[in-house]
Amino acid sequence: MRALRGGRPGARTWDLTEIPAPEPGPGELLVRVRAAGVNRADLLALAGGYPVPHAGPDGTYTAGMELAGEVVAAGPGTGGAPGRHLGDRILATASAAFADYAVVDARRALPVPAGLCWTDAAALPVALETVHDALVTQAGFGGGSVLVLGGTTGVGQVAIRLAAALGASPVLATTTSEVKRDALRAAGAQAVVGTGGLAAAMRDATGGAGVDVVLDLVGGDHLAAALGGLRIGGTAVQIGRLAGPAATLDLDTLSFRRLRLIGTTFSVRSADERAAVAAAVVPVLDLVADGRVRATVDRVVPAADAARVPDLLRSGGAVGKIVLDLADGGA
Repeated sequence: MRALRGGRPGARTWDLTEIPAPEPGPGELLVRVRAAGVNRADLLALAGGYPVPHAGPDGTYTAGMELAGEVVAAGPGTGGAPGRHLGDRILATASAAFADYAVVDARRALPVPAGLCWTDAAALPVALETVHDALVTQAGFGGGSVLVLGGTTGVGQVAIRLAAALGASPVLATTTSEVKRDALRAAGAQAVVGTGGLAAAMRDATGGAGVDVVLDLVGGDHLAAALGGLRIGGTAVQIGRLAGPAATLDLDTLSFRRLRLIGTTFSVRSADERAAVAAAVVPVLDLVADGRVRATVDRVVPAADAARVPDLLRSGGAVGKIVLDLADGGA
């Protein structure tokens, strides 16, 4: 089968090569991958800055972490839930997704809602699980206002739509680019450009009270700027670090406003923990089916042209997800 491989020293993109197809073990599904979403973590892994547990002894690995496709084989003990039968259309977070076939933990396989094409489905798993886990499971969101720091990212676009679908009002979102403002509005958010005056803008949008929950996909000083605009007792969930892993925080703001600051990542969670995250998403798949929650796909790239994708990511010009089309003539 075709696979996009990383781990070659000094490489700035993946190598498209042929490797044996995997076989599913106990509790696993073999999926014919039709499309795979590309994430910032894929770029970090390529540069050696993100853990890749399935890398071989020489450091090489099949890239990718989310996919959509159909089940073509199943190992023992996969159960009978939707998405776990031969021929089922599924979307899932899974290692080694940039290949014609991939093995998926059956507990993480979610049924593709009717009417969703392969590329739109493949853009959803990482973003939907990340946002639902941060907003609902960790922040305990039950209503109120939400700010998405980094609203034009693939995760940010889903965050805006999921927050709105779950009743958030207002939904605010930031971008550092004036030309991307319309993308925030199109997703359903009130746009804020840059970090200057961010705390004041957050208070103004909420009648002076401050925002209930901040989902931080950017890190750096963007998080520091947002803390002053949280309501007393508000919550910030730190998810991504596009602007860097370091920030200078005003601890008086954190303490006097009695804020909760939660850090989160999927990279060090166990298989059981990742399965629980996927299971928690099932109730909101209806919001995907009716169109209220969807990914923004910036562009679809054939697998044969995948070598140019890392530079597209590095440019910072994409709004939403870049998706690889693996239904373009492969095995």
